Amino acid sequence: MLRKVSKTQTDTITWAADNGGAGADLERVGYITRIDVTAEITPSATLTGAGTVTDGLWRVFRNIKIVGGSHTYITLPNDDAGMGGTLLHYLSENDGHGRGHHDGPITAPNRTYVPITATLHFGSRPRTPSGWDNKFDMSGFIPAAEESQLRIEVQTSGNDVMDETVTITSGVYRFAIHRVVGDPGEIRAEIARQGVRDLVVPAWTAENFAHTAARADYTEERDLPTGGFLKRIAIAEQDATADRSLRAQDEATGFAIKLPDQNEEVIRVFADSLGAHLLPGSNLMDGTTAPDFGGFAPRGIYLLDLRPHVWTHPDLGLDLRGLKAGSAKLGMTITQYAAGDDSLILYERYLPYRGILGG
Repeated sequence: MLRKVSKTQTDTITWAADNGGAGADLERVGYITRIDVTAEITPSATLTGAGTVTDGLWRVFRNIKIVGGSHTYITLPNDDAGMGGTLLHYLSENDGHGRGHHDGPITAPNRTYVPITATLHFGSRPRTPSGWDNKFDMSGFIPAAEESQLRIEVQTSGNDVMDETVTITSGVYRFAIHRVVGDPGEIRAEIARQGVRDLVVPAWTAENFAHTAARADYTEERDLPTGGFLKRIAIAEQDATADRSLRAQDEATGFAIKLPDQNEEVIRVFADSLGAHLLPGSNLMDGTTAPDFGGFAPRGIYLLDLRPHVWTHPDLGLDLRGLKAGSAKLGMTITQYAAGDDSLILYERYLPYRGILGG
């Protein structure tokens, strides 16, 4: 019988400063559609003072990787300041997965720890047509039951990423796994019921791009990863500041998606128009000596969603299968440059699924 199951698994990862990627086995059951990663972080003191670091909560996730066999399903831009976690937070929030933390001052030991959640949604439909939370979205999935080994890794930075004075004394990462379980015929029937046409698995890739100079008119170019579908590009811009960098909006001020072989540009926009559409910022934003739930969009975070620009694959985005390397590019305008500025770029990709469910 087909079952849709949500379960926090027993295996966890213990937080440690500057770990190189501590891992845990994921249960190889069914087809995983989403994982909620919760960090239970114990700070050395209450996080309510003036020294709170912007985006401090999200920096407890430096990188999250999911690897099955030789295939990497999920990864983030790996940055010592932990800003890959910040990028994931805003990506998740704008997909409707909430703020990722509870209200009020960030204190312990009212729960003995601070719970911080990031959501990894593997499909392209985080909400149902009725607007419900779509935990069991089969438009993209990890075929856990077909893997011989499946691992999740969480990499961390130092114990001072959340605050200028308060450190992390301990922590645990837990994984709430949402999966569809059944025999192949039942799974195929559920896929058909959801109206999913093309079966795909996530294949995220990431890039830390260090700026080298100011560039005008979208002339700074990065090669887009080809060989699959590109659903969305998520970008965080960082200032050249110490070991806890800040997001910036005066560096990359324009983005373009270029297909030079077709002499076509799918996107060519100023960054300000992209950032203005983000949901309001969450805890530990700028001006941390005062309440920061003022309803402003976060600066330096940009989401380039390619799904609205294609009609053949509205779930999957731009079809880059069969294109040679260098035939699709991300163009950027770099207005302000200082040594140490960089862009953290996440490419949300899909590859065709090849398994027992068929194509």
